[in-house]
Amino acid sequence: MTRQSILLFIALFLVAGIADAQSKYTTKSFQILINGTSNVHDWSSKATNVTVTGDFLVNNNIPEKINNATVKVQTKSLKSTKDSDLMDERTHSTLKADKFPEIVYVFTKVINVQQSGGETIMNVSGNLTLGGVTKPTDLTLRVKTLANGDLEIKGSKKILMSTYGIKPPSFMLGAMKVADEVTLSYSIVLKKS
Repeated sequence: MTRQSILLFIALFLVAGIADAQSKYTTKSFQILINGTSNVHDWSSKATNVTVTGDFLVNNNIPEKINNATVKVQTKSLKSTKDSDLMDERTHSTLKADKFPEIVYVFTKVINVQQSGGETIMNVSGNLTLGGVTKPTDLTLRVKTLANGDLEIKGSKKILMSTYGIKPPSFMLGAMKVADEVTLSYSIVLKKS
């Protein structure tokens, strides 16, 4: 085997290894909650229709990089955890669900990555579109490879509705006012597609 052949073999081996380590993933299960407060009581809504797609670089079961990722939540799939139809109507109206049927987060880049006790902690940037308004939004993702090869992603993010031009709703002729800040919590499991 000539030196040139050896170099070509090594290059092909490396490319094959990298290609094998990069995998496309889709939603297997999810729990996405929006939690908020008001001057009367706390409230919570859960997303019931979510699609996540992504391309991750995983080496030796350790997630190292995200090449691309998109999260889509059907706005009208947000349902009150207390099964309140009135709350659902107000939530959908506040988020302009008829005009903007999806809440979308599109990953743009990884800011930094660190390993911590079997988890990969990734700080990432992306663009969040809420009620038709798109703003850059950073997230901290705790990513773990499960025994079956699925990826588990967890985290939370505080968001001001006013940043997206959304006026927090009020109820009972203004007697109950919802606070501007909400917390988005997510626990998502992705499977190889």
